[in-house]
Amino acid sequence: MDDSGEVVNGILAKILRGDRNDSIRAIGESLAILSIAIGVGLAIVGLSGGSPIAALQTLAYGAFGTSLNLSGTIVKTVPLLLTGLSVAFAFRAGLFNIGGEGQLYAGAIGAAWVGSMDLGVSPWIHLPLTLLVAAVLGACWGGIAGWVKARRGVHEVINTIMLNYIAIYAVDYLVRGPLSAGSHTTRSRDVVPEAHLPVLWETPPIGVSVGVFLAFGLCLACYWILFRTSFGIDLRTVGQNADAAETVGISSGRVFIIAMLVSGAITGIAGFIEITGVHHTLYAQFSPGYGFDGIAVALLGRSHPVAVVPAALLFGALRTADRWLQLSAGVPKDIVIIIQAIAILAVGLQSARASRR
Repeated sequence: MDDSGEVVNGILAKILRGDRNDSIRAIGESLAILSIAIGVGLAIVGLSGGSPIAALQTLAYGAFGTSLNLSGTIVKTVPLLLTGLSVAFAFRAGLFNIGGEGQLYAGAIGAAWVGSMDLGVSPWIHLPLTLLVAAVLGACWGGIAGWVKARRGVHEVINTIMLNYIAIYAVDYLVRGPLSAGSHTTRSRDVVPEAHLPVLWETPPIGVSVGVFLAFGLCLACYWILFRTSFGIDLRTVGQNADAAETVGISSGRVFIIAMLVSGAITGIAGFIEITGVHHTLYAQFSPGYGFDGIAVALLGRSHPVAVVPAALLFGALRTADRWLQLSAGVPKDIVIIIQAIAILAVGLQSARASRR
């Protein structure tokens, strides 16, 4: 057997051997890093003259203390979970998809376009159709980057950065033009009631939609694809060593394109949930950076479709609770950014340590 075959066999053995405990290990590492990041953040609060206990209590209350706060945390967690899952899926193929923001906007365009149409059909038809169009547009936006990477060798980071700007500015144009609700508005026409996601519970002005179940379902689907299918083995083999995978008949170009199509579709669905389940209209800058935060969620979740759940929940909780820190505990809300940065730094240090073994 040649050296390439031995390399691939070693990669496959590592992948199959690691599958047994991969989920537990990834979740454990994610929770440990979260604990370290929060602990260091609270230590900084103490060193600066604040009360770590009061800050921790305020964080918990601001994120989960009332039904309104809990709803806000869940609503913010869902797009972070899906953008993190999207990045994690591409990571497994060895791709750095930083185009989540653009793919989110592309999906939102599709959701606002179809969702605002008066088709005269029941919600059982209108809502799935809106979901399909949003997913397809998100997939196309990701697939473009995958195709250019596979066929022209252009790095996906460059592609996705450019595509981000195109999608963001496309929304700016559309909400002032073809999708505009009126000549003096900067938002799209409202999504018709038939295309609204059903609400699980409502704590005005926030409603938690069934989109949360859709997000968890996609996590499980990605887990199954990655760890229970032959394509998942091919994808992870390419992610470990694309050149070696080619020598045994695994097309890295095909894997790159499919991985980016799936990654983009996931983020497009996040845009669908934001438009049909949260805002019910499209406007410029509707996302506070969910696509970019998804990169941190994926890193913190060790690029695992299950471990991204606690990572997304932490980021959603921090986004909801940051204003409470400043108002109630007298702690600058910038401590939230510090905690996130510490978590990412810890991931980098852990990865560097693992690579030296």
